[in-house]
Amino acid sequence: MTVVLTEAPGTPAADATAPRRAVLALARVESVRMLRHPVTLAATLLLAGSWVSAWFAIGTTRYPVLQELDRDSAIGMMILLGGAALIVGNLAVLRARRDGTTGLSQVLVLPDHARTLAHLLAVLPLALAGAVLIVARMAVLAICAPAAGHPNPYELAIGPATVLLLGALGVLLGRLTRSAVLAPLALLVLLTGLVVLEPLFHGGKALWLAPQGGPAHEMPTPVSLMARPAAAHLGYLLGLTGLLAAAAVLRAGARGVRVAVAGAVALACTVAGGTAQLSPPSAAVAAGRAAVMKHPSKHETCQELGHVTYCAFAGFTRWIPAWNTVVQAVVAQVPATARSTRLTVRQRVVVLAFDRGTGPAELLAAWQADDAAAGTPRAVGVGTQWGDGRATADLAAQVAYRLVTGRTGAARAGELGGTTVCGGAGVLVVWLTGQTGAQAKTGLRLLAEEARGERDGVSFYETQLFPTVHVPAAELTVATHALARPHADIAARVRRSWVTLTAPGTTAAQAARILGVPAPATSTAC
Repeated sequence: MTVVLTEAPGTPAADATAPRRAVLALARVESVRMLRHPVTLAATLLLAGSWVSAWFAIGTTRYPVLQELDRDSAIGMMILLGGAALIVGNLAVLRARRDGTTGLSQVLVLPDHARTLAHLLAVLPLALAGAVLIVARMAVLAICAPAAGHPNPYELAIGPATVLLLGALGVLLGRLTRSAVLAPLALLVLLTGLVVLEPLFHGGKALWLAPQGGPAHEMPTPVSLMARPAAAHLGYLLGLTGLLAAAAVLRAGARGVRVAVAGAVALACTVAGGTAQLSPPSAAVAAGRAAVMKHPSKHETCQELGHVTYCAFAGFTRWIPAWNTVVQAVVAQVPATARSTRLTVRQRVVVLAFDRGTGPAELLAAWQADDAAAGTPRAVGVGTQWGDGRATADLAAQVAYRLVTGRTGAARAGELGGTTVCGGAGVLVVWLTGQTGAQAKTGLRLLAEEARGERDGVSFYETQLFPTVHVPAAELTVATHALARPHADIAARVRRSWVTLTAPGTTAAQAARILGVPAPATSTAC
C-alpha cells in the first residue's frame, strides 16, 4: 500500500514563515530565562542598590548634575547588567553541551545559526530593562532633587548599548569555545581595562575606543560646554555589536548575502563612529569653553537674596537657595558693621587643561578682571559641584575670608597653594567656616586631613581644582579648639573683639587668649 502525503491548503505560506516564527519563539523563551537568571537578578539589584545608596552616602548626589550622572549610569550598567548579559548569554549557548544534549539539538527544526540568532535577540529585553532603569533614575533625580542641567539621550543610550555588546560577545564566545570560564575571564579583562586604560592613555581620545567611552571632565560642566561625542560613540558600540553578532552566526554556519550585508553595515558603523569620536572639539567649541571659563559673568543668570547677589550658569540656578543658607550662616556671626559688606557669589568652571600660557594665577586674574567689568568686584567663587561637606566648607571659607579681610583669595604667580591668611584673621576664617553647620564641620575636617603631610593647615578651594585660601596649622588648631567650646560663648567673644581679631598684627596666640582657648605651641610667619 502506498501512502501519499499531501499538504493542506494554505500550508506552504505558513511553512514559509515557520523558521522566523520559531526563531522569535526561541528568543522569547531565552529572554525569559536570561531575565530571571540569578546572575541577572543579582546584577539588577546591585545596580539599583548602588544608585539608591549613593543618594544617602554621597552628598553631591542630592544635588545631581544630570549631564554628568548619565555617563556614570552608563558605566554602572555596563559593569553589572552588561556583565550579566555576557555570562548568562554565554551559558545559554553552552547549555546543550553542558547538559549533554548536543546530539538531540541536531534533529530540531532550527539549525545552529538560527538558534544563535535567537540567543542574540534574547539580549534585547535585558537592554530594554536597563534603559528603563536609567530613565527612571534620571526622572527621580530630576523630580526629587534640585538637579542641575539635563542628560544627553545618546549618553543614556550608551548603557543599554553596552549590554547588547557584551551579550553578543557572550554568544560569540559560546560558539568559539566549549569552556564556560572564558566569559568570566573576558569580564575580568574588561573591568581591568576600566582601571588601567585611563592612566595609560592619560585621559586622551583613545579612551573613546573602549566600551566605557572617553574620560569625564575634571569638574561638572554646563551642558553647552560638554561637547562629548556621545552620538558617535553610540554608533561605534552598535557597530561593534553588529560585528560580534555577524561573527557568531557565521561561526554557527550561516552563509549568504544577508549576513555579508549585515557585517558590512556593522563594519561601516564601527569605522565611522570610531573615527568621528576621535576628532578633537571644533574651534568654536574650544573658543566657547575659554570664553565661559574666563568670563563667566557674560554667561550667567543672577539672583539677589537679601544683601547677596548669586550668579549661576544655566541649569544651576536651583542651587542658589542652598548657597544662600551657607552664606547667611556665616554672615549671621559677624558684627553689624561687617554685615554691611555687599557680597556677590559667582559660579566658576574650569573646562580646559592648563597650559604654559594659562595657569591658576592667570585664571584667577581673569576672574578678577571679569568681576570688575561686571560691576561686582571681589566676588566669591563657587564651583559646579555641591552637596558634600567639602563644597560647603569651601564656600563658607571664601565668604568668611571676604568678610574678615575685605579681599578674595588669589593664588600668587607661580604658587598653587593660594593666599595664606595668618593670625587672628586665619582663626576667624576657620571658626566661621566650622560653625556653619555639621556638614561644613565635616568638610573642614576632611580638607585638613587632605592637606596633612603636604602642607600643614587647611586649604580652601574656589573650584575643585586648585586652592585659593590657605590657613596655617597654628591658626587651624586655635579655631578647632574654639569650635569645641560652647558656640554662644565664642560667638560673643568674636563680636566683642572683632576689630582686634581682624587686625593684621594679631597673632594666633593672641587670638587664642581672646577666645579663651589654649594657645598653639608654634606659630607661622606670613
